[in-house]
Amino acid sequence: MEIGQSFEGSGTLDAIVRSAADAIVTADARGLITTWNPAAGRMFGYAEGDVIGESLATLVPERFRSAHDAGLGRVVATGETRIIGKTVEVFGLHSDGHEFPIELSLATWLDEGERFFSGIIRDITERSEMTRALAVSEHRMEAILESANDAIISIDDHGRVVLWNRGAAEMFGYTSDDMIGEPVAAVIPERFREPHAEGIERVTAGGERHVIGQTVELAGLHRDGREFPIELSLGTWVADDRRYYSGIIRDITERKIAEDAVQVANKALNEKNDQLEALSGKLAKYLSRQVYDSIFEGKTDVHVQSYRKELTVFFSDIAGFTDLTDRLEAEVVSDVLNRYLSEMAAIADGCGGTIDKFIGDGIMIFFGDPQTRGRQQDAIECVGMALRMKQRTAELNDEWVDLVGPDPLRVRVGVNTGFCTVGNFGSEDRLDYTIVGGAVNAASRLEATAEADQIQISHATYSLIKDHFYCRPIGDINVKGISHQLRTYEVVGEFKNLGPEQKIETEIGNFKVSLDPNSLDSEATQQAREALRTALAALDAQDNNGAS
Repeated sequence: MEIGQSFEGSGTLDAIVRSAADAIVTADARGLITTWNPAAGRMFGYAEGDVIGESLATLVPERFRSAHDAGLGRVVATGETRIIGKTVEVFGLHSDGHEFPIELSLATWLDEGERFFSGIIRDITERSEMTRALAVSEHRMEAILESANDAIISIDDHGRVVLWNRGAAEMFGYTSDDMIGEPVAAVIPERFREPHAEGIERVTAGGERHVIGQTVELAGLHRDGREFPIELSLGTWVADDRRYYSGIIRDITERKIAEDAVQVANKALNEKNDQLEALSGKLAKYLSRQVYDSIFEGKTDVHVQSYRKELTVFFSDIAGFTDLTDRLEAEVVSDVLNRYLSEMAAIADGCGGTIDKFIGDGIMIFFGDPQTRGRQQDAIECVGMALRMKQRTAELNDEWVDLVGPDPLRVRVGVNTGFCTVGNFGSEDRLDYTIVGGAVNAASRLEATAEADQIQISHATYSLIKDHFYCRPIGDINVKGISHQLRTYEVVGEFKNLGPEQKIETEIGNFKVSLDPNSLDSEATQQAREALRTALAALDAQDNNGAS
């Protein structure tokens, strides 16, 4: 075959060569190119006319040319063919100077005693890149698997280990050589092995996947026989028509120890809280609700301190209580007194009063600290409380008529508004939250001078509540410990300013008032005013006669 000769001896063969996707190149015994198809031109960047008659070495990178020439010479001289008839991967050299990987299938033949060579060449650049990328990925994955602190284990559908990383070896005590190809049941406690096998069988058969894609807490088995808590994240995939399972496993021994410690601590804390709650409930019985709430909400500092503040002060006691104790057994007196004080305390609490103390049958309450609704509203709440107490006492007397006899409990009340010193008094070891001052003494004296069933208030209190309650002037009284006379009033009843229902109902002994202003026309209203004026004048006249 002469240089430049094609396969024109066979038109079909020539057409195949020229249309082939792979490069087809032939050369003579001197290594000179004799045939060059279009695919070779596209692959190497040379036109046919540029390479026919040129050395094959043109297509070989410089570092491989010596080996190329030696091999060519050896085949020509000895007929020895190391790669003839084989497919090998080598490098080609493009016309622009860049190297690229090729796959070469080489053949040789004799024509009229002369040796020729032919090569079918395929550019495997893309395949090589994919292979390299795959290798890099595999190396990267291997590095990740081996550097992970967590155990990473893969098994086949028969439960045999196919992957066992360094983390698994450290966690379970078995090396990769120990476990690859062996049942994973070796690291599963005996009591869990049957459910494990059933689960694999169920998933493999296409059944329900209870734990796939979830993180669960289980127990692992170390090579030395000890069990330890683990956290398992399980996944599955199919390859070559076989199902595989992979698990990422974390030893949670330390976390469980910490959780147990927290649980123990929480239990102890809850017990302490229960104890403190029970204790605080007991302490609350010795404090007014307002003071208790203020302390436990952190609004009040518990140390010796006091300050000036305008308060409305309430005192009450049971008139003739000493006679009652002489007539009744001590147990009965105790029951009656405790019931009475409980009922009064409930009313005081509902009205927002701060119970300062119980003094035998007496009660001391003040409004305006530690909580206040304003000086006027505090006074209104205090007087309203006094009226409710009076009404409730009357109801209790009806209940106790067989117990205490015909003589009911009769309560006297004194109320005053003024500036007091309020706060914690005593020592740092024993404090008493109370109020002191002239205003307190005045309230006490108003109670002491009040008649039985009478609510006696000072002018200071009256000026704040007069638009809300009916009050009858009593007059000026001398009070022990106060240099000036006190103008006092008796609280008779409450204005019921409740929209359309403005009924006034008051009953004090033989004095009764039942009035619904909305039911009266103008004439009846005038008559009612006259009747009330007449009644008030009669009362004032009686007071004047008594004074004379």
